[in-house]
Formats: sequence, C-alpha cells, structure tokens
Amino acid sequence: MLDDVFPVPTRALIRQGGRACFYRLVNTSPILFQVQSGTKIIMANDRPLRLEAGAYGLLPDYQPLTMENIPKAPRNYQTVALPVPRQLFEDAYARMGSIAVPSRPLPASASSLPEEAAVLFDYCCQPGNLARLPGAIAKARLMELVTWFALCGAVLGEGQSPRLEDRLRQMIESDPAFDWTLAHAARSFNMSEATLRRRLAAENTGFSEILSDTRMNRALGLIHTTTLPMAQVALEVGYDSPSQFSARFKERFGVSPRHVRSGSEHFERIGAEVERSGADALPR
Repeated sequence: MLDDVFPVPTRALIRQGGRACFYRLVNTSPILFQVQSGTKIIMANDRPLRLEAGAYGLLPDYQPLTMENIPKAPRNYQTVALPVPRQLFEDAYARMGSIAVPSRPLPASASSLPEEAAVLFDYCCQPGNLARLPGAIAKARLMELVTWFALCGAVLGEGQSPRLEDRLRQMIESDPAFDWTLAHAARSFNMSEATLRRRLAAENTGFSEILSDTRMNRALGLIHTTTLPMAQVALEVGYDSPSQFSARFKERFGVSPRHVRSGSEHFERIGAEVERSGADALPR
C-alpha cells in the first residue's frame, strides 16, 4: 500500500474549442475520466474506442495513444480527468481477487456505471474533498472508485518495466521550463552521456526528441486546462519566443495552440483519418 500521507490526486477539467486529433500522447499516471460534452475517440493497436457525452473511461499510463476530441456545437468539448496512482489500482485488484487483469494496459470504457459510482466519481473530482480526508480514507475512496470501474469493464492492464524514456519524461515533467541538457540527464541517472545516448537509441528515441515531446504534451495540458495566455504557456514549457513555441506546437500536433482553445481555425486533415477509421467499427 501507499503511505498514509500521499499526494492527493487533483482532477483536471479539459476544454477544447476546435476539433483536433493528437498523436502519441503519453500519460505518466493512469486516468479515470468522464466525457461531459462532445465526443472522444481513442486509438490504440489500430482499434478505436468512441465515447460520447456522459461516458466514463480509463486511460493507461506510459502507452502512446492517439486521441481525437470533437466538440458538439454550440458547446466546447469537455472532459473531467482524475489521475490515480497505479499502486491503488493494483491494491484494489488484489482485494477483488477474481479480477482478470489484461497483460497490456489499454484504454477502456466503463459501461453502465451505476449512479452510486457516478456520485463517488463526482465527489473525488470536487476540489478539496479528498484533501480534507485522512490519507487512509482518501485511498479507500479512490480504491472503491477503481473497483467500480473494474466491475464495469475498465480494468488497468499490468504495469510494464519502466523504460529509460519513461523515467526521463518524469524528470522533465517536474520542471519543463528548465534548460535541460543531455549532461543534466546523464548525471541524474548516474551514467555517462554516451551511455544515456546509446540506451535511448536502443528504445528508438533520443534525448532531444523526448525533451521536445514532453514539453509539447505539457503545453497541450496547460492549453486544455487553464486560461493562461499563450505567451505564458510558452514560458512554462521553456520557450521564450511565443512564435517559436506556436510553430513547434503546430509541427507536433498539426493545429495551432489557439485552434485547440478557441476552434477559430479550419480543421485540418490530421483528425479526419481517425474519424473515418472509427466509423467502420463503432456506431455514430
């Protein structure tokens, strides 16, 4: 079990004005979520999972996912997301005993979540509720919520051995605005720069790629969950130039930061492919 004193999860309210598809998004914690307005399509292993407003789901940790968020006029797309430590999933499943845990973490929907579970989800997502509780009680509430999701079909797959890339992402996420270098990372992992470079290459990636991708994922999160000016978002992820940040963001995600927030641009083809692939397998 986790210690009685643990970081209380904080829910995020994700809003998006323009339709967009985001490739290779990686969460560093499992996430329970509810789509409140619009439609969410998640692609993993070439299999689409479509969730309409009101649906609940589970996103795994450290699995690159393609996610398309589609607003439904006149409202923006909106989802509430609650990160939950992986250890609580494992503890909850151990207590259930008979739960079948998938060998690989994949996104899943929680079908027919009962009202009691929906009320508990809302309670855990309300700011301050869990923080006011003793640590043991807060963990028990979260484990109950995880159990409800599992009973409704949303079970988190087995954890994978953390890759060096995952550990590097966690380090950069702690301060994405810091002037990270390969030398900093190598010292943190007690290895030479050459060894770090070689081990990342064995995972088909590199330091600069992970640094840029982690910063862009963080920027997307800030745009989704805050009203910070774009210039401030750029600074938060290590870019002094808003125009350079905007160009890098569009290169990474295919749409500008302002389109994500306001939907003011024409929707680009990057998102249409996921919609078509989902149309053959899932009802509209």
